[in-house]
Amino acid sequence: MKKKNLTLSVLLGLVFLLGSCSKSGELVVLHQVTGPVETNCYLLYDAKTREAALIDVGGPIDSLVAQIEENDLHLKYIFATHVHMDHVEGVPRIKERFPDALVCYNEKDIDDFLRMPEWLKENYPEMYAGMMKVPEIKKWEDYDLSIFVKPDVYLEDSQIYKLGNLEIRTFLSPGHSAGSICFYVGDVLFSGDVLFFRQVGRTDLLGGSKEAIAKSVRRLYAELPDATRVYPGHGEFTDIGTEKTENEEVTVDAVTIKN
Repeated sequence: MKKKNLTLSVLLGLVFLLGSCSKSGELVVLHQVTGPVETNCYLLYDAKTREAALIDVGGPIDSLVAQIEENDLHLKYIFATHVHMDHVEGVPRIKERFPDALVCYNEKDIDDFLRMPEWLKENYPEMYAGMMKVPEIKKWEDYDLSIFVKPDVYLEDSQIYKLGNLEIRTFLSPGHSAGSICFYVGDVLFSGDVLFFRQVGRTDLLGGSKEAIAKSVRRLYAELPDATRVYPGHGEFTDIGTEKTENEEVTVDAVTIKN
């Protein structure tokens, strides 16, 4: 969740729309906003081989599923940048529809994910009470969380996953959660809730760390070209070069994270 607009986002309700479409070489990226906190879900595929992956299925993604079927795509991976409910709620349904696709995320998030509901009740009772007033979030209480924590693949740092001729590189980027993963392919970074437009992810949830997220973001700044487009887990798109100097919380020269 994006930290500064959490309450507002929770109250906005569901948004289902097909957003942007872009190409980088043979990479095609389609975008849909979904779920009660407006999570960005991405469908990416190799235009030649039609091998595809989803990133952050935070709710129903009917428009993207239609694109998979209409374009005769082979869904190879279902990635999660981190295991928070607003990024994985739709995973079981998509796995059921595309059983050959491999569900992938980092093992470090699993224990925290199972503990999160009780942790939120204890540490953020007012926020939790507000969340429970939103029907699309309240239903999370009824989910068997164990169905979300049995991935086919455990993601680690600096792994390479192939979509046809495309290579997806993983960056283990803790700070928002202990097991946050960013994905770099072509000239695009899928940053989850680590790096946003002019902000970084909140660090006051279970598994979060100001020091870790600053280190993670600065690693992205150091290792990726300035022209890299950043597609975050919530909100608008940005690029690495601009965030290096204009991010309000972590630049190459300063860290001013508030929570």
